[in-house]
Amino acid sequence: MDFLSLAKERYSVRKFDSKPVEEDKVQKILEAGQVAPTAKNCQSHKIFVLKSQQALEKINQATKMAFHAPLVLMVCYDKSESYKNTADSHYPNYDGGEVDAAIVTSHMMMEAQDLGLGSLWARGFDSKLIYDAFPEIKDLELVCLLDIGYPAADSQPSVRHTDRKPLSATVTEL
Repeated sequence: MDFLSLAKERYSVRKFDSKPVEEDKVQKILEAGQVAPTAKNCQSHKIFVLKSQQALEKINQATKMAFHAPLVLMVCYDKSESYKNTADSHYPNYDGGEVDAAIVTSHMMMEAQDLGLGSLWARGFDSKLIYDAFPEIKDLELVCLLDIGYPAADSQPSVRHTDRKPLSATVTEL
């Protein structure tokens, strides 16, 4: 499938089958994140793979945004390693870590789709609850959760899934 078709087919899955994600697929998803571009190749992202029963119970107790997926990737970055643009007078404290982590997450999300899995990029949660549940991330910046698994048989895209502004509303040619 070409990339544009893959991107159009992908939707935010909010109901997952309980079937676990095969280890070879987990590794391909993580590799897709590994090859994602980051500013100055700093690679400050840190990914925590939640797939054990204990880890999944903790994330499901900390937030409803895990949607009981059989695999949740907690995507963070390390501020001490992320790219800082000191040449930008408009944003003198610009830190590229969040953008880099978002690019990494996008790569993993699209690889999951290509492997026949569903995903949900989640950020609608109280991060303090997740920091409390996972002290391993205490020195990192939590960017998002990436819920991954096989969509349940009755999983459907949101009714807004195909709502898109026309390119003329988002693109300006100069």
